Amino acid sequence: MSMRDFLKQIQANALLSAALYTLLGLVLLIWPAPSASLLCIALGLVLTICGVINILVFLSHRDGTLYAGFLLITGIILAVVGIWLMARPTLVTVIIPRIIGLLVCVHGFRDIRDTLSLKKSGSSRWTAALLLGAVTLVLGAILVLAPFEAFTTVVRLIGAFLIYDGISDIWITTQVSKAVRDAAKASNAARDAVDVAYRDVGAE
Repeated sequence: MSMRDFLKQIQANALLSAALYTLLGLVLLIWPAPSASLLCIALGLVLTICGVINILVFLSHRDGTLYAGFLLITGIILAVVGIWLMARPTLVTVIIPRIIGLLVCVHGFRDIRDTLSLKKSGSSRWTAALLLGAVTLVLGAILVLAPFEAFTTVVRLIGAFLIYDGISDIWITTQVSKAVRDAAKASNAARDAVDVAYRDVGAE
């Protein structure tokens, strides 16, 4: 697998994960009344799917890079936590916001990392991406640190935060993908121009 295909796979993985988080957020926002066990099972299923996807991406491109290792480690952690949640649906509900908060914080850090790529590519939208990533971090910290008592309120907040996290991830990922494509086009155009100039000089 080429590096370009690997990058496309990573972007597809990020978009799929963001879509799953958005879908789960919508379900929790619209139907906040289900029991804690159903919430645990739903969250566990989403985490397991995301973890398996990360592991599959790693297995398809084992190049020894730091990012590949990061994919494997996060994939294993997500899968294990997801299976654990599905196997223990009677967990105290106060644990759930903190687990989701940590995941949202991880997404926030990832968004900020992608923002640096946008800045290096010269994109004018890197400041908006940075703001979205910072807000994601703050929302994750709220879920981890703030004490919640009303279960329905907790579920609705989790749903709203997951929707924001998923949509912001989708936007940032598409902007990074666009910046990479534009940079590749510019590089190819410059190389073609050099080739044409070289041929013209040779013809003379």
